Amino acid sequence: MKSITGKLGRYQDDVPALSSLDITDYERIFKVHTASTDGKQFYFYNILDKIEFPENIDSDILGLYTAKSKEPLTTTSYRLYDDIRSWWIVYLLNKDVLKTQFFVEGGQQLKYILPEFRSFIYSQITTTTIFDNQHF
Repeated sequence: MKSITGKLGRYQDDVPALSSLDITDYERIFKVHTASTDGKQFYFYNILDKIEFPENIDSDILGLYTAKSKEPLTTTSYRLYDDIRSWWIVYLLNKDVLKTQFFVEGGQQLKYILPEFRSFIYSQITTTTIFDNQHF
């Protein structure tokens, strides 16, 4: 059976069989692919796809957060943005500090995109990935 998303894949929001993703979801940035086995269609992401923030982000759109105690990045995201799905922004901006950890230690300081600039960042990511097919 031929892949319904095509060789290069399609974005999840463009596949009627799949639910739409919120703009805060990291997965919406990448194309979903399909494979068929025994007449069943399976959807998957290429786990090697990723985005990177440039090192020269304008400091005017960044804030500094200090964790009071050990907390998962989903909690940090909730404290900063009132949603748990933006954890990946915090991680990507601080992966040099966090390494492979999904949590922040008490007293650690993390950079984050100020809430009023978050929609601008999502827009820039969407424009870059959809129109230029790049992940920055």
